[in-house]
Amino acid sequence: MKAVKASHLMAWALWMASAGAGAQALCDTERAVEKPMPALSAALCQTIDPPDRTASLLHGVVVEYKGQVVAERYFSARDQRLGDFLGHDTAFTPQTLHDMRSISKSVVSLLIGIAQQQGKLGSIDAPVLNYLHAGDRPAQMAAGWDRITLRHLLTMSSGLAWQEDGVFGDQTRMEFSSDQAAYVLARSVAQPPGARYLYNSGNTAVLGRVLERATGTDLETYARRVLFEPLGVSDLEWRRGRDGHAFAHAGLRLRPRDLVKIGRLLLDGGRWNSRQIVPENWVQESVRSQIAAELDWQYGYQWRSGDTVVDGKPWHWIAGFGNGGQRLYVVPALNLNVVIVAGRYNASYPVNGQPSQELFHRVLANVIRLDAR
Repeated sequence: MKAVKASHLMAWALWMASAGAGAQALCDTERAVEKPMPALSAALCQTIDPPDRTASLLHGVVVEYKGQVVAERYFSARDQRLGDFLGHDTAFTPQTLHDMRSISKSVVSLLIGIAQQQGKLGSIDAPVLNYLHAGDRPAQMAAGWDRITLRHLLTMSSGLAWQEDGVFGDQTRMEFSSDQAAYVLARSVAQPPGARYLYNSGNTAVLGRVLERATGTDLETYARRVLFEPLGVSDLEWRRGRDGHAFAHAGLRLRPRDLVKIGRLLLDGGRWNSRQIVPENWVQESVRSQIAAELDWQYGYQWRSGDTVVDGKPWHWIAGFGNGGQRLYVVPALNLNVVIVAGRYNASYPVNGQPSQELFHRVLANVIRLDAR
């Protein structure tokens, strides 16, 4: 992971200062911040304004390269917050909060690492039941949970019988249940824990409850105190379920500009402005391949990773993925972050994620070809 140069901190401060009332996206103004790479910025500003932006419900894109934002755009499109029954037309701006959906999972992973460093959590190889209260368990507790550890939840290898998608899938049923964690704890164990990957939002719901029990506070309050406030992020929301607990798996809402800071945190090994916020060893382990995931991707602790080939050369990326096309791509070898937010919620693959994946590929190719590192 490459640290941002001190000379770039002022550019970061100037850019973030533009996040006040009436601020414009970087590609919409020549005076928002000084552009140190004008040719690259010009090309990227065209790239992130694709002809299919309306059809693909693209909401916004931010590109940060070598510690400086080089392109940023927002659009008007239909949006629907998690938990809302109806969508609404939205004119997105740099100040607009956006659903992160399952990028929330990646943030929960960072919080687990922080809590462990603080001594509030022990080994991730301990049974998850060790960290829960008796009242968290349902009346009909499924057998086999004594073998499931925090590591299994983090790597989506708990072995639970779980159908993630669909109107009547387990994720939806969990979200509308009277107790999210209890719903998950009542699911049967269908596979030996650790044997195989199966994407399961219930795993993160239980991790969220573990964090609340370990820290003695609700998830959003803890996240604000130990992660977002040190990053200078105050404008956020974490949507809650009927049980009053945060939707740990999908409820986080941030401005795309602030999601860029999470990518920068990864690139700098958990540090921000010389302060170690997330333990460096946790960052390294979190983004390292722990288990094979979908397609040719790998999965760490709530982070995906993979390679994108440009001109015959593979470029390794780390990413948080969210329903609807939400993406945070981090390319360590290029010191590059790409944030994409969109509104293709609940569309089946490839419609859900492929437009964001293809847009990232085009951005990556432009960065590689137009700037000599």
